[in-house]
Amino acid sequence: MMVERSYRGDWRDHAIDSGLVVWYLAAVIFLFAPIIAAIVYSFNLGVVNKQTAVLTGWTWQWYPAAWHDLSLRRSVSASLVVSFWSALISIVMGTLLGYAIVRHPSSKVRRFLAGFTYMLLIVPESVIGVSLLLFFAVTRFALNTVTLVAGITPMAIAVVALVIRARVLTLDREVEEAAADLGSTRVATLWLVILPQLAPAVAVGGVMAYTFSFDNLVVSAFLTTARINTLPVYLYGSLQYGPSPAVYAAAAAVFLFTMLLLALAVLIYWITRRPAAA
Repeated sequence: MMVERSYRGDWRDHAIDSGLVVWYLAAVIFLFAPIIAAIVYSFNLGVVNKQTAVLTGWTWQWYPAAWHDLSLRRSVSASLVVSFWSALISIVMGTLLGYAIVRHPSSKVRRFLAGFTYMLLIVPESVIGVSLLLFFAVTRFALNTVTLVAGITPMAIAVVALVIRARVLTLDREVEEAAADLGSTRVATLWLVILPQLAPAVAVGGVMAYTFSFDNLVVSAFLTTARINTLPVYLYGSLQYGPSPAVYAAAAAVFLFTMLLLALAVLIYWITRRPAAA
């Protein structure tokens, strides 16, 4: 009887594990199938500089064409500049926020900061975009690079804060107490003891903030203008008027760039965690 029950339990566990694997693979295919299709069609010859549903031939010409497109290059340049400033602000604000969530002496303040951080991630981007657009319109503040950075940075700050929070929770307070016993001030302890330990998390958070800012579409769509237009908004707008295969080439390049940034973040995290695990 016990053998039969054990057999049934093992069979059910195996079925559940197999079902989860199938569900995971289906989700991955659902998410990455459009991306793979875009990459494949970036090599499609098309018809009269227009993309077609039928593959008409294979060519590399759309990648140089995307590079020589002045509007596309301006969009890439704008995305790089906006993402840089957004990541820089996020590193500073997110590090302070993540540290305060764990180490602030007041539990009420810690709960408020934690709730505020999660709210930045939970609130729909469309709501944020509309609210900011109405705010800038009422205050008659002209849309420019500053307003665009202000719009996409809050979510990046929350991402950095959560990464820093996770690292602060693992810090050994005995090291800080030892530094205090040796006569170190709070500022010196923060600068010489705590920040070096947070450096890997800051680097990972910065890369993730840059990636989130570079790929932001919803908020950017509300805050871009004819003079400043980010790459995701440009690509989205191009799809509405019979896109050129060069658009697919640019999308494939952006996907590769994003994957490289995420791989860099994972590599930094793995390298910094390896000594601790050993």
